[in-house]
Amino acid sequence: MIPISSQSAAAYERIKDMIFHMELLPGARIPELQISSKLSISRTPIHDALRRLEAEGLVIIGHNRGASVTCFSDEEIREIGTIRLAQDILAAELAAHYGSAADFEVLCNLADVCEQAAARGDVYERIRTDCDFHLAISKISGNSRLINQQYAVYQQIHLIQISKYTNVEHSLLQIHHHRPMVEAIRGGRLDEVRELICQHTKDFYRIDPYLLRCWRREPGSAED
Repeated sequence: MIPISSQSAAAYERIKDMIFHMELLPGARIPELQISSKLSISRTPIHDALRRLEAEGLVIIGHNRGASVTCFSDEEIREIGTIRLAQDILAAELAAHYGSAADFEVLCNLADVCEQAAARGDVYERIRTDCDFHLAISKISGNSRLINQQYAVYQQIHLIQISKYTNVEHSLLQIHHHRPMVEAIRGGRLDEVRELICQHTKDFYRIDPYLLRCWRREPGSAED
């Protein structure tokens, strides 16, 4: 018999795959019986998987009402965006210091793949490679705690992007900062890096203008 832990892992991957591939959209109920039958496992490992997904912010488990895919409120999206803004800036600043020519080439390739996916309307691949692009910047930092924090945030960001996807044109507009961002990081132009990241996130997450002013202000500058 397959160990419960392995069954839970299989259920976790299956449910997350269904969410990220938009088989289960934000707000949708998780079909536990269907998943149990598909994987030939009991409900126990599925419940374990759902608790893990709930801890990651991807699932909400209701009292006696089953589980559903998280549908973030506008305020929750703003809060996640605020965290993303701070962590993205830190990751980029560290990448500017520690990155190599090979690292920046990887970022350029990811930016190209993301743009190609967006242009052909491949929603899953566009969102996945967008997240991969930003996570790759974090990995260049070499800071394991930052990388782990970014991975946790970008799982939720993947779900937010699914909920806010509109069309190809808007999707391309969202990612047009990627290439300039790489060049600014490569050149160590940190003021430009911060400005690009602010531009990249401000409208999508409706970032508080006060925070944008804080991040755009040069270190050591006087208060407005």
